[in-house]
Parts: sequence; C-alpha cells; structure tokens
Amino acid sequence: MPGIVVFRRRWSVGSDDLVVPGAFLFILHLIWMTVLSILLGVLDWNRNIFCVFLLWEYFVGYLVIFVLSMIVEFSICFLATRGSILDTAARAPMQYILYVRLLLLLVETGWLCAGITWLAHFYQSCTSIGQVKDVMLGLVVSNWCVLASVMVTVWCTYDAAGRSWVKMKKYQRSMREAESRCGKLHYNRSGSRNRNWRQRKVIRAYQDSWDNRCRLLFCCMGNSDRNRNSFADIARLLSDFFRDLDVVPSDVVAGLVLLRKFQKIERELIVKQRKNDTYEFLSGVPVTPRTKFLSLTEDGDLGHFQSAIHYMHFALAAYGWPMFLISHSTGLCQLCTRLRCGCFPCGRHEDEATVVEDNCCQCNYAALRKMVDVAEVEVIYATFHVDVGETPFFVALDYTKKKVVVSIRGTLSMKDVLTDLNAEGEVLPLSPPREDWLGHKGMVQAAEYIRKKLLEEEIISRALAKDTSRGTHQFGLTLVGHSLGAGTAAILAILLKQDYPDLVCFSFAPPGGLLSMPAQQYSQEFITSVVVGKDVVPRIGLRQMESLRADLINAIKRSVDPKWKTIACSVMCCGCGSTPTSAANLEAGGCISEYQRDKDLARSQTVVPSDSSIALTLHRPLYPPGRIIHVVRHHPNKGEKKYESRWRQMLHKHEPVYQALWAGPCDFDEVLISPVMIQDHMPDNMLKALNKIMLMYQPRLLWQKRKDAD
Repeated sequence: MPGIVVFRRRWSVGSDDLVVPGAFLFILHLIWMTVLSILLGVLDWNRNIFCVFLLWEYFVGYLVIFVLSMIVEFSICFLATRGSILDTAARAPMQYILYVRLLLLLVETGWLCAGITWLAHFYQSCTSIGQVKDVMLGLVVSNWCVLASVMVTVWCTYDAAGRSWVKMKKYQRSMREAESRCGKLHYNRSGSRNRNWRQRKVIRAYQDSWDNRCRLLFCCMGNSDRNRNSFADIARLLSDFFRDLDVVPSDVVAGLVLLRKFQKIERELIVKQRKNDTYEFLSGVPVTPRTKFLSLTEDGDLGHFQSAIHYMHFALAAYGWPMFLISHSTGLCQLCTRLRCGCFPCGRHEDEATVVEDNCCQCNYAALRKMVDVAEVEVIYATFHVDVGETPFFVALDYTKKKVVVSIRGTLSMKDVLTDLNAEGEVLPLSPPREDWLGHKGMVQAAEYIRKKLLEEEIISRALAKDTSRGTHQFGLTLVGHSLGAGTAAILAILLKQDYPDLVCFSFAPPGGLLSMPAQQYSQEFITSVVVGKDVVPRIGLRQMESLRADLINAIKRSVDPKWKTIACSVMCCGCGSTPTSAANLEAGGCISEYQRDKDLARSQTVVPSDSSIALTLHRPLYPPGRIIHVVRHHPNKGEKKYESRWRQMLHKHEPVYQALWAGPCDFDEVLISPVMIQDHMPDNMLKALNKIMLMYQPRLLWQKRKDAD
C-alpha cells in the first residue's frame, strides 16, 4: 500500500508484494544455475562440432543471464521487506529495479527464441552430446513457462484506471503544495474543491472496470437488460466504495490479520478492566449483568425456540439436493428412491404438488420432500426458477403446526450473488408508502416477485383450501428463509402483514443491511431472526462495510512491521507465528481507550484518511430484522465442569457449550474477523448449533418434568 507506480501507471500490486515472486524466481534461477555450472564444469565439450559449440555458448549465455537476474531478484526481495505497509519511502527504488529486470526479461526472451531455433535445427541431428540436449529442452520449456506466468501476473495486476489515478494524485499534490505556499485555495476548473474533473474521470474509469469484471465473472448469465442494469448498479456501488482507497489485495489480507488480533486484544482488555460491566465475551458479544439469555423452560421461551428449530428444516429444504448431499453422508442413496425420472421407475411418488423448473429427475423436489419429513408436511407449490431479483421458493402445508409455510431459498447461484450485491436502500413498496421504511434493494425486488407469484397463481389460497376437513382454511401463515431467503422472507412478511395479520416469520442468518430502523422496529412484532456465533452475513451491510473499511485502514496505519511478516503471523503452521509488533504493543500497553478513540474517529470521519480532499459517501444504516436470537459459544476452561462424550474426554478435546441470548439490531454493527465467520453462516451448521442447545437443556427439562410430576 499504495499500489506501485511503474511506467507512470498505478498497478494493483504493492512494492512489498514482490518478495514472493522475487524469492521464487531467485530459487528457480539458482537451481538452473547450479545445473548449468555442473554441466559446463564436468562434461567434456567438443567445441569443434558446430551444434555442440552453439549449445555451449547458449549455456554460458544463460549462466550470465541467471547471475544478473539473481542479483536483481535478490535486490527486489531485499527492498520488498523494508519498511512497513505505509512506509513506501524505504522501497522507493523498486520501480527502477523493475525496469532493469524488465530489460533482462527482454534479453532472456530473445535468448529463448535462439534456444527454440537450436532445438528446431539440431535436437534430432546433434547426437554427440547425449542427454544434454534434453536438459536444453527442459531449460527452454521451464523458462517459457516462467515468461507465461509473468505475462499472466501483469494482466492480473493491470489497473485500467491506473494512468488517470496517477494524474489525479499528481494534481492533488500540486493543489496541496499551492495551498501551503499561498495560504489560499488554488484555482479549480470545476468550481468545486472536493470534486474535480480528474476525479470524475477516475471514477468513471473504475466504474467501467468493475462493470467489465462483473460481465466477465457472470459471463454465463446472458446479456439481458436486467443483468446489464444490475451490473451497472453494482459497478457504481463498488467503485464508490473503493474510491480513493489506495490498497492492493494483500493489504486487505494484512489488515484483516491485524484487525483480528486487535479485536481479540480489545475484548481481553475490556474484560480485564471490567469496562461497561463486561465480565465475558461469548462469540464476540459482551456479556454484562443486563444480558438477557433465553429462558428455555415450559413457561418461558422454550416453545418459540423449538418452533425456530422446526422451521429451520424448511429453510434448509429450500436449497434442494446440494444441501441434502452435504448434510447427509448417505444422501445419494436416499435420494435415488425418490427421483421421478425414467431411470428410477420404481421410485416414482405421485402427488399433486406443482413443481416449476426442476431438473429432469426432479432432484431438488426429491431432496425437499426428504428434508421436510420432520413433520406431517404436504408440498403445494415449488419453483426452482432463479434470476436476478427472482428467488426460488416453495409453499407447503404443515399439519403439525397448523401453518402454511412459505420457504425461500438462500444464495446458491451466481444470479443470487447479483441479488445480494444490489445492496442499496430502496423504499418498501407499501400502500400507503412510507418514505423512511427502506430495505435491501435486491431483496425488495425478490420479495415483490414472490408476492406477485403468490397472488397471481393464488398459491396461498389453494393451500388454505386444500383439505378443509382437516381445518386447513384456518391455518396461519409462516415465512422462513436463510441468508438471502431470510432477508427476502422478512421483507415479504412486512408486505403481506396487512393481508395476514397473524403472520409470523423466522429469518435465519439474515443480512445485516436489510431494514431501516423504523421498519426494523415494526418487524419486531412478528419476525424472529436467528444468528449463530460470529456469522459475517448479519454483520454486513453498506454501513458496516464502511466501518470495516475504516477499521482496516486504522489497523494498517498502526502497523510497523513489513507486510510479509504480518501475513506470516497468521499462516504459520499450528499458529506459532510471532504476534505483530503493533498488536504486541497494544497488549503490553493495556490502553484500550486510545485504540477505541482512534477507531471511532476513523469511523466518524466523512473523508477518506488517505486524502482529505475527497468526500466519502455515507450510506444510511440498515439493520437485521425482528427480534434476534443470538446463539453463542462458551469454551470451557480447564477444570470447568461440563458434560462431554467419553471419546472427547479421552482425546482431551473440549467441545464448546452453546447458549442463546436476545440481541439487539445494533449489536451487529461490526464485522468480527474469525476463521468461523463463514462456517457459522452455513445452514447445516446453524441447524446443528440449534439442536445442540436443545440437547444441553433436555436433561434439565426432563428433571423439571419429573419434579413437577412428583
């Protein structure tokens, strides 16, 4: 950080990133130099033969190229390890060394062409050198592969707006120098100090760059108007978010490593100092005397929590066969008996369900039916059609709970990813409209699509009239979903609440940037969200990402170690890497107030820290929906009593204890960096965590029932 400037263009790689390719090329060239030195020193070369003489000259030439290259590559490695992430002055000569390395690469390319010429003329005919010509072939092939990898690396690190970026930075430096000399603002052609035509040109270039990346990444989705509009919206969002953020991918990795260390130390110091009466952190959540845990008793929250577990099976079933195979070791064998294709005629199960756009064997529907076998369930309608803003869902009658269940699938395709990324706030389509009720744009579109489907095809009405003798006309309505499906279900619940007053919704791992605060407060009456551990999705919204951006920059600014050392602290085997100096200083100083003050200051700033002349767009905060059940882990200390399986006791492995507490929508305004931040979001892991809570409380519930019976 920042990106290196070579040939008057910014590249998406930092000067301190070159330590890895430099070391790789140095080792490779050292090996080849050793091989060539042995061949030239040991073998008896008959240079009177023309082809042998040419080969000897070729090896000597390559030996010289390798020696020069190794000197340059050692210099690159040495320079790349100097200074911290932001201290680029120590690596200032890097671009000139790269110019020298490029010159050597051009010479090597010409030498490779000469090697190909020798192989074409003498590989078959020159028999007096034995197997040495095979070494020649290996040398040429190896170095052509290196050349190809260099070209791929250049293509990957090419910044389309790099030249405009350099011009803008040069202009901004001249502006600051003029202001410092004259004590007044320099003339600005655009008439705005914060916005000049150079910056607008860079923003347009980055929007085009992100748009092209989206089209390349989602190239299999077609080129419809809907897709083009989505690409444009996402490109504008991403270019606005990364505007003037002069970081490269490895800077983000190093920042995440540092941020994880800082977050851990911050929590430890808060507990040590008993700040805000915090006596423990569970899954990153501060536990105080005011923390409210779920009362899992007959007259408490037990029934509601059991309903959440029950409907989690429906949310899981919406994913179809991929999730069924992941969560069942013998899933393939179980699925084959329920397929409807001609390959399995004995496994046909006729029912009256309407199935839309499943595959030829209806694998998704077969898995769906299998996963909702936890209760007496009849599927009425299932659609697996997916597009941008159009999410698969199914409708079923749950005779056990006397409910009509609408279950909406989460993210499973690239089109779902586009829906997720379309994350700006949009006014909910209510009648009458409420301007301060905003929702995630992509999920608002998905909720409108499902509402339209339900109304046009009268799906809910068909379900209610399915079997009036069993009272289906009196069933209530329940909406469920996980991830993208959770957000869509929550917004759909708000849209349908006027028509179905008894409606309830269970939203599992919903996105953090979903509803504005007025809509969130209204949703607490009928929506229950469930979050497990350090799940990253309920902590991600545009506002949370801005906070993460500020925290990353703050962490990078505090770093005093080279980037390679910072990253190595997290990738060393068994976690035995040394702690970064900045983290060690924070831990040794014990002054958490200064760190929190810097963090809050970075978050509250309305300008980008790297350049105060460019304003940062701040998005309106959005929150997870409804009342929130947060499932947290408690890792027992040594000697702490805990019921464990015999095998775990023998292996000395301590399985965490799962607990559930009530959380507020503002408790998820910070992304917690953790190895389990993605794992906790997986729907099968969420179901396991919910079941573990019930397993832990079952002995207590049985004891209470026996006591009541006595």
